[in-house]
Amino acid sequence: MGISANTKDPEGGLIRREQNSNEPNGVLEELAAIPYMLEAIGPKSEKAGLKFFEAGQAMALSYGYTTAQEGRAMQNHEFLATMADSQKLKIDVVSYIDYLFVDKYMNSKWNSKKYINNYRIGGMKVTLDGSPQGRTAWRTQPYLLPPDGMPEDYKGYPAIPNDSILSSIYEKAFVNNWQILSHTNGDAAVDQMIRTLKPLNDKYGNEGRRDVIIHGQYIREDQLDEAKKMNMIASLFPLHTFYWGDWHKELIGDSLGNKISPVRTALNKGVKITIHTDAPVALPSLMRVIWTAVERTSRSGKVIGEDERLTPYEALKAITIWSAYQHFEEDKKGTLENGKLADLVILDKNPLKVKPDEIKDIQVIQTIKEGIPVFKK
Repeated sequence: MGISANTKDPEGGLIRREQNSNEPNGVLEELAAIPYMLEAIGPKSEKAGLKFFEAGQAMALSYGYTTAQEGRAMQNHEFLATMADSQKLKIDVVSYIDYLFVDKYMNSKWNSKKYINNYRIGGMKVTLDGSPQGRTAWRTQPYLLPPDGMPEDYKGYPAIPNDSILSSIYEKAFVNNWQILSHTNGDAAVDQMIRTLKPLNDKYGNEGRRDVIIHGQYIREDQLDEAKKMNMIASLFPLHTFYWGDWHKELIGDSLGNKISPVRTALNKGVKITIHTDAPVALPSLMRVIWTAVERTSRSGKVIGEDERLTPYEALKAITIWSAYQHFEEDKKGTLENGKLADLVILDKNPLKVKPDEIKDIQVIQTIKEGIPVFKK
């Protein structure tokens, strides 16, 4: 890739180096990795692209999805649009375009509240930091275990260090009335989002915007209070409690580790919430999404923040009616009501009646999109 000891770290990314020299050690983080990563994992032919697409859609159907979100669309928007034009989408897909590509794609016919052949653009995605498990989430307190070669006061780093640049990105969304999804994992990233979004809310108003905090792993209570004032939705990530719950406690300690993805605190404060998988970070199993929000049990069997548990019914609402609201689709989806779409899932057991630990094992028997079966087990 032409990366050498003389290659500078890009803004919002890091080239990890050998301990005793400036030579790259083979690991690229965040915006140092993403341009190469997309090229490396992308299909190399039209035939391969179609195979990837069909496999991904089949997986979504098998887990009971009738609406899926592409949470950070870049050039792959063009492929999804082609699949829609070819009428190959069996479920609804709503894309959020990465801020670097909005000038290219947001003026197209796909930017609409209405689906065209099951596809549309829903708004703009802005990524402000990395991931806790990668130790690239931007925090106000140091990690207890910094990455190799990093100082003891290492806190992660921002993806967009300059607040004025971020403000101009956000302002473009306000001027064009685009819904904004902001990826923030560390509390320093949430601070940056609040201090740049809040003046724009005051300037343009935010009625009906439904801007969204994505992940919010280390979001603080005072930040949830601000999110409530700004009418933001918090799409949190309790799935982490299983996959990385033990690791979070090692990285940031017990007290903070128990507060990752604080869904109960958010609800108690009146913040609208949803929950998600961030696939392919984790398999998009909706029953496991519900189970983790209800049980918050780690791989080692520890409970990660008992006080942040949801009830099974609340967790179901978070992936149905509340998610429909996040996508401005509550008039058509999310509840069983006369006049709404017959987007339905038949399960082998009732998640409201089985023991909480059994929710993760519930199987999808059939997925139905607008009254038509699109998956049968």
